[in-house]
Amino acid sequence: MTTDELDEGVSVAMTVRQWHLVDGGVDNEVSIAAVDGREDTVEVGRAVREAGWIQVAGWSAEVPGSGGWPPDDERATVTLTREQWRFVVRVLDEWESVEDAKDDEESWPELREVIVAGVGDASA
Repeated sequence: MTTDELDEGVSVAMTVRQWHLVDGGVDNEVSIAAVDGREDTVEVGRAVREAGWIQVAGWSAEVPGSGGWPPDDERATVTLTREQWRFVVRVLDEWESVEDAKDDEESWPELREVIVAGVGDASA
């Protein structure tokens, strides 16, 4: 896959609850990366989270009070680059092995399938 294809925006539809799983896992990774001094991970993670805030919650840094999350069962479409989606999959694969996702009604393996199918890239 070329660099241009990795930088191309790819839209994936999911529930808002599923996006919360992405946002939370990436938030955990960014927090640890910041402590460890891994600025590249912090940068990518923040970009992923901000894309979700803007696209799902309508967040705008310039608008106080913006960013209300829709109901968990509402469908949302998030557009990230293929490289960002690969980052999400790597991060959440790692967190899945750490956390007990049995309590989640929509577990990471199901969300992983949604992302891989949406991206159309089994290497995601």
